[in-house]
Amino acid sequence: MQILACFKVVPDLDQMPAGDWLVDDRFRVETGYVKNMLNPYDESALEITLRYADQARRGNLPLNLTALTIGSKQADTYLKTLYALRYDKAVRVASDRDIRFLPEIAAAVISEYAAEKNRADVLIMGMQSGVGDNAKTPLLTAEYLNWPCITGVVAIEPANNGTKNLLKVKSMVDSGILEQTVRPPLVLAVSNAPGTYLRVPTLKDKVEYGKKPVEVQEMDNFKTGLAAANTSGGCRLTGLKPINHRREGLIIDGETAAEKARILYHSYLRERLGKL
Repeated sequence: MQILACFKVVPDLDQMPAGDWLVDDRFRVETGYVKNMLNPYDESALEITLRYADQARRGNLPLNLTALTIGSKQADTYLKTLYALRYDKAVRVASDRDIRFLPEIAAAVISEYAAEKNRADVLIMGMQSGVGDNAKTPLLTAEYLNWPCITGVVAIEPANNGTKNLLKVKSMVDSGILEQTVRPPLVLAVSNAPGTYLRVPTLKDKVEYGKKPVEVQEMDNFKTGLAAANTSGGCRLTGLKPINHRREGLIIDGETAAEKARILYHSYLRERLGKL
């Protein structure tokens, strides 16, 4: 089975002070000094893929793992780490184009690679990634491939009925966890899966596998990606600013604690309590 796991490298925006959110004339924020990280949902997707591979190999099921990302050379460090974690192939589609809010371009490139260059049976990725957070890429990729898509995935396992090409997929739904036995090809969009931090490779594996060269593909080689880039006009970025997550507060003036409590009750709590 050919499994293609897609991920994105993003800046850790939590490290940025509020005063550093300065937007330039191209609607970009300088994040060069901020540490990069795996997009959290994609990190879960990569680890879930490895857990499936562990079970498949114990059952002697044929398996090939490929990791794919679109971006600059800064992603090569993570691709080499995935080599050390026993991914068979690590691929980067080189692109400096700003596609933060153009998921159709990412989906077109991923779908073309999966169908024509990798011949993937299963495609796994996080349900959304920063900075765009549009949650459209998995759905658009499935649409381009004409494959079914399961969202909210938290775990995958080999099916226990002896059939090599079936998967057991667990996903989050409103009523709890849904377990399905499915047949590839399909796209799996991983959501907030608990306890799925990417494992750390051993030093031995880093030395033995981590020096394999990263396969680099040029964006210009993807016909569907170029077509999507040339026709993409449905979304135009007109502004960019951080969301203020701070809660509003009010200081209650009073000489004593009892007086402050009376003001709190009469001015803020009495009306709400009356509605209960």
